[in-house]
Amino acid sequence: MEYESAGELDGVPIGVPTDEGYRTCSACGGDCEPDTSLSSDGTGVRIAWVCPEHGAQSVVDPFSDLR
Repeated sequence: MEYESAGELDGVPIGVPTDEGYRTCSACGGDCEPDTSLSSDGTGVRIAWVCPEHGAQSVVDPFSDLR
């Protein structure tokens, strides 16, 4: 997966996938909302993309290209 820069947080660069398919519901094709309430397990931060009608659709780690 390719990433583009989304800025920095406390000096750490943040990347988001260049293909925005990760935020589209596979059931209805609608836009998903980000949910940052996923807990961190010490290996990174993850953002879930959730369709209000169909639930979680994908999980993105904005720092995965740094490892």
